[in-house]
Amino acid sequence: MRVEMKKLRPWLLLAVIIGVGILVSFLAARPESLISTDHVALIELSGTISYEGSPISLFGSPLTPERVKEMVEYVSQDPSAKAVVLFINSPGGSAVASEEIYQALKELSEEKVVVSYIAEYGASGGYYIALAGDVIMASPHSLTGSVGAISILINYYELMERLGVKAETFKSGSMKDIGNPWREMTEEERELMQSMIDSIAKLFEQRVREERGDKVKDWDEVLSARPYTGTQALEAGLIDRVGTLEEAIELARELAGLPEDAPAEWVRPKAPSLLEILLGGTARGHLKLSYEVLMMWPLPSLPEPYELVLASCPGAKS
Repeated sequence: MRVEMKKLRPWLLLAVIIGVGILVSFLAARPESLISTDHVALIELSGTISYEGSPISLFGSPLTPERVKEMVEYVSQDPSAKAVVLFINSPGGSAVASEEIYQALKELSEEKVVVSYIAEYGASGGYYIALAGDVIMASPHSLTGSVGAISILINYYELMERLGVKAETFKSGSMKDIGNPWREMTEEERELMQSMIDSIAKLFEQRVREERGDKVKDWDEVLSARPYTGTQALEAGLIDRVGTLEEAIELARELAGLPEDAPAEWVRPKAPSLLEILLGGTARGHLKLSYEVLMMWPLPSLPEPYELVLASCPGAKS
C-alpha cells in the first residue's frame, strides 16, 4: 500500500499544481478592480505599445490592444465607474496598435468622462492614445509630443565587405528585400520608405488636428516631431493642464459630478496565469526601454512601484 502511495505522490502533486493553475486563471479572468460604489476608474496604460509576439515587444513589457480592450470593456460595463482617468506611461511603439488602442479609448470617452493623465512618458504612440481623453493633463516634467513616425534601418554592407562576408538574395521583385542590410539602399527605395513613414505620420497628424484643433499654437513645430516637457506641451497647446495624478482624479470627479470623497480604483490588465508565470511572463508595472526612449533624455527610472505615485493620492487604491 505504501509503495502504491509513493507512486501516486507525483501525480497528486501534478493534480494540485493544475488545480491551483485553474484557480489562478479563474481569478485572473477579468481586469483587477474590486470597488462597487460610484467611483473614478484609473486605467493603467504602461509600457511599449505593440501586439503580443511583435518584435517591438522585445523592447519592454507590451501595452497591447487586447489588454486595453479588456479593461475598457470592464469599465464600460461597470455602472459605478462614473469617470475614468487614463494613467499613461508609455514612450510609444507600434503605429497600428496605437490607432487600435486610441479607437477603443475613444469609444469609452463617448460613454463616460475620460481624463488622460501623462505621468513620466506620453510620447509618440503614448501621446496618440492620450488624444482619446476629453481633457489631457500631464506632469510638468513628463516627456510628451513627438508627433510623427520613425523607422530605423541599420546597414552593415561596408563592414561585411571588409570582412569578406557576402550574401546572395533571390527575390521575385526589385523591392522584395527593401531594407536589406547586406547591400546599399537605392534612391528609389529611400523615397519609398520615406513615403510610407509620411503616410503613417499623416494619420497621426489627422488625429491631433481632430482632437486639438485650434488649441495648437505652431503646427510646424509640433509636426517636426519634437518632444516636449509637460510645461512646454501646455504652452504648445498639446495638453490642457499640468498637474499631479491626484489633480487629474479631482478633475474627473468634478466633470462627472461626483462628490469630492468619491473613491478612485485602479483597473489593471489581468494578472498573468500560472502557465505564463512558469514560462517567464513579464511583470506588470515595469517600463522597459524602447528605441524611442533611447532617443530621449532623461531615461525613465527602472523599475519603480506605483505605490510611490499612489502615496500622493489618498483616494486611490492599489
